[in-house]
Amino acid sequence: MKTRIISGVILISVIAGVLALGYLVNPLFMTAFIAIIASIATWELLHNVAKIESKIINAIAVVYTAVAVVNFALEGFQIGKFLITTYHITVVYVLIAVFLTLKKHDKLDLGGILSLCVMPFVMAYAFGSLEKIANYGAKYELEIGGISALTGIYYLLMMLVFSAGCDTGAYFVGVTLGKHKLCPEISPKKTVEGAIGGILTSVVFALIFNFAFGMTEKLVPTLIFTIPLCIVGMCGDLFASTIKRSVGLKDYGNLIPGHGGILDRFDSILMIAPIYLILISLGVL
Repeated sequence: MKTRIISGVILISVIAGVLALGYLVNPLFMTAFIAIIASIATWELLHNVAKIESKIINAIAVVYTAVAVVNFALEGFQIGKFLITTYHITVVYVLIAVFLTLKKHDKLDLGGILSLCVMPFVMAYAFGSLEKIANYGAKYELEIGGISALTGIYYLLMMLVFSAGCDTGAYFVGVTLGKHKLCPEISPKKTVEGAIGGILTSVVFALIFNFAFGMTEKLVPTLIFTIPLCIVGMCGDLFASTIKRSVGLKDYGNLIPGHGGILDRFDSILMIAPIYLILISLGVL
């Protein structure tokens, strides 16, 4: 527990420092940081879970993930008259992945092939959505008008309420009051009481942030979507757990002592970040 708390404080401090640099100096600090953690997540999945040992394959997947996140954040790279989008980069990556699969067919099983061809895109899109949410105010100020970087901070904190906040609340409530297992075969420590506690924790923090940021007009829709978004986050968490459990792993890595790897800490955003971004873009939240 002590190691987990210390690691959590350090992680939060690092993220806070990056956010400060991003909002006060240049948004690219946040973009670069998110691209790095997305790349690490891809490496954890391919190397630790899919057991792909080839350095070339892992390196190409990691580079693609980083480039795709940055491209997604910048809404394309302009080269002369051509706009290179994430779609173009992904098509090229898939072609390379297919070629590598053919070349290394004797060293890749079905899980390795699917992980190589599909999961880096999932990582890039999920973490790219996270970057869009963090920079929402700054990026769309001219388009929408009257929106500052403060809006980006609000949306980012709200997404963390639905993911990390719910997860943290579920952990502490589950440890103290948990009796009924939620999904014992997938995640033995998760309990029904913990899940309910996580949702209630998210509701409380959602209320606090809505009033703290003066977003009272978003209070009702936020409360309406708190439960479904928390459930989406839990599904993302359980989905990631299912993947690692299928190969007998407890954690994706050991980068964060007490927490595991990057994917162990950011697993819920795989589903919640893209969906939350869609809801923001549609003006629902």
